[in-house]
Amino acid sequence: MISKHLKSALLGVAMLGVAATGQAQNEQFIPMAGYWVGPFAAGGSGIYGGFIDYLNMINARDGGVNGVKLTYEKCEHEYNNARGVECYERLKKKGPTGATVFHTLSTGITYSILDKATADKIPLITIGYGRTDTSDGRVFPYIFPLVTNYWSQNTAKIKFIGSREGGMDKLKGKKIVNIYHDSAYGKETIPVLDAQAKTYGFTVTHIPVPTPGNEQGAQWLQVRQIKPDWVILRGWGVMNPTALKAAAKVGFPRDHIVGV
Repeated sequence: MISKHLKSALLGVAMLGVAATGQAQNEQFIPMAGYWVGPFAAGGSGIYGGFIDYLNMINARDGGVNGVKLTYEKCEHEYNNARGVECYERLKKKGPTGATVFHTLSTGITYSILDKATADKIPLITIGYGRTDTSDGRVFPYIFPLVTNYWSQNTAKIKFIGSREGGMDKLKGKKIVNIYHDSAYGKETIPVLDAQAKTYGFTVTHIPVPTPGNEQGAQWLQVRQIKPDWVILRGWGVMNPTALKAAAKVGFPRDHIVGV
């Protein structure tokens, strides 16, 4: 059950404002630091487009939240850590209230601004991404990883594979390849996968894919050599369709690929 405070934080993320045309004390500013272009645009543009449409509706239909209009400013970071930090620094003091919250849809950027956001006392929202250990609010009071994190998602994948094999005990002796985006996002589940391999008795091989992931021929040749029972695909953006095409070329069955 999501705590009262996390529910409030989630509501705050859901109601992220409209484009600022003026600044007044009855406005609240929400940065829109995201990505609409580049190799990861398919993920960012849809999510941020949805945010903006919903926020425009809240302002137009309800006059904002309790009479407070929600304003925003877009900052394109292209899923690039350095640009994400630039967006943070540029937007954190904008508007009459300063930044209410940051939501970057990037694990790498989350790592890069985590200490900054904590020092500035600006809530950092990570919905299903980010740094898993920030789930401990005693240590990270300004970071809010909502709904799921990478470790819980990975556990769900292993349980799914176990169910397909006929039970978790049937994982013993199985081979799993973890093809991951070579970034903070992709590396986040390596420790928990290694621990689960020891617990359930399967072997796991980690194969990195350099960003953005549109070249994977060598990685899938390794998959063909290893002959795993399952592949876990931790991709994003252009990496995912590229992986499916590469898997088909080496004859690996797509119904044994489990994605994020």
